[in-house]
Amino acid sequence: MAAEVTYESVAEESDELSLMCKEDSQSCDRIKNRADREVGRGDTLLAEMEATGFGQSLRAWVTRCQEDYQGMGTHLNDLKKNTIAQDEAVVRAKGHLIAGQGVYYDIALDMEKVAEREAYISDAVDSEDTSAHTEVYETRGA
Repeated sequence: MAAEVTYESVAEESDELSLMCKEDSQSCDRIKNRADREVGRGDTLLAEMEATGFGQSLRAWVTRCQEDYQGMGTHLNDLKKNTIAQDEAVVRAKGHLIAGQGVYYDIALDMEKVAEREAYISDAVDSEDTSAHTEVYETRGA
């Protein structure tokens, strides 16, 4: 069954989506900080390996791991930038919704109330409707 969509539900969903974007951005920061720490640890490890005479192949392996972490950092920066842009787009869209809501809000509320009714207040036929066929219309002429 489809959920009912109202101005209020869309506004709430946009608030939730905006909050999720902020949380995702914070997660990107935490993971990026971890990747940066690992790159730093790799530098330290490489210096110790060179000082103690480890082989070139092992140092190359550590260097590849460092490059992988640096690549992750770059991807996380892009992801964070896109997440922030998404959050800004959600905020703009909600602003447009609220601005448009001001124009049509009363009409929309009335339509929602009418849609929720089980029956109209009066099903009586108006007298203008029953006598419409007997009315005489005069043409405006010169």
